[in-house]
Amino acid sequence: MNFYTLISKNSYRPLRWIKLLFFGVLFVSTFIIGVNFVVDPYNITKYNFLNIQFKFARDDRTEKVNYFTTLPLFDNIMIGSSRVYSINPAKVSEHLGGTTYNFGVGTATVEDHLGILLYLQRENKLPKNIILGVDFYTFNPDTPPNKYFLKNKTLNFLSYENDQESYIEKLFSVDAFRASIKTLANHIKNKNMRSRFDAHGWAGAYEDYSKRDLEADLVVAKKEIQKELPLLYSNLAYKQIDPKRVAYYEQIKKICAKNKIDLHVFTTPLHPELLTKFKNNPNTAQALHEFVTYLKTFENFYNSFEDQEFYSEIRNFHGATHTSTNAGDLLMDKLLTPRQNR
Repeated sequence: MNFYTLISKNSYRPLRWIKLLFFGVLFVSTFIIGVNFVVDPYNITKYNFLNIQFKFARDDRTEKVNYFTTLPLFDNIMIGSSRVYSINPAKVSEHLGGTTYNFGVGTATVEDHLGILLYLQRENKLPKNIILGVDFYTFNPDTPPNKYFLKNKTLNFLSYENDQESYIEKLFSVDAFRASIKTLANHIKNKNMRSRFDAHGWAGAYEDYSKRDLEADLVVAKKEIQKELPLLYSNLAYKQIDPKRVAYYEQIKKICAKNKIDLHVFTTPLHPELLTKFKNNPNTAQALHEFVTYLKTFENFYNSFEDQEFYSEIRNFHGATHTSTNAGDLLMDKLLTPRQNR
């Protein structure tokens, strides 16, 4: 065997691996795109090859926007984070009459609030009443817009070109592939499955607190707070509210006034342990004061932070960052009852 023959044989082996790697990547990419195209968890195509009734996008914004386009006009729309998401829209209808849709989405920021309202305006689906639940963290200058808001071209009124996914990027994304697998698995296993929210946008009730160990739940909530898991809801360097987000809320005010929409605003409750922590810190105490002072400029406003009746019952809280369904009913009673009757 001469020298050139030896070199030729040895060079063939890495070339073979390069080919295998290339075709492996091509196969995986094609497979992901193919599955995402057929299942289409984000409803970005006009096709539904498998006749899937309920799709499970990892982002509930995408699910709700796509679903809402098929719905009729509602009299009342609820907007906010998952703390609003957990409130029964039927309670709003009980007070205001008409039909109610819960447009709450996970970890919503002020940008989501305005984005949803602008979307409703474009779709000519503005309601008679808007119920707006405001989280303390949403006015924190250090809290960025939610990443799923930035990726949602229907809601994102900003110009974050680098954060928006193209059609092909969505088909190729691992996030979409995970949603496809979940959707496909649920579709195959259970033909009678339901979406994570009902026809009125409600996620359903939390478990019955009368059957739960409240002391154990309080221990869990305290551990979450100590570990700083709720830092998204604020941080101890949060000294003042974001003027940019105040401007967004002023825009919400103007849209509602122009379209003769009654706007009802409330602060979503913080867990007592978390609220105490923020009140005892000079930075967050100042931000909390500014936050409430600004929201008091809204005509129909309820400040849950000052409601001792609400905070005296630990059953109103679900973990460190959420409230129970019964608490949601109580919040709507307090917000939507005329002031003279409160």
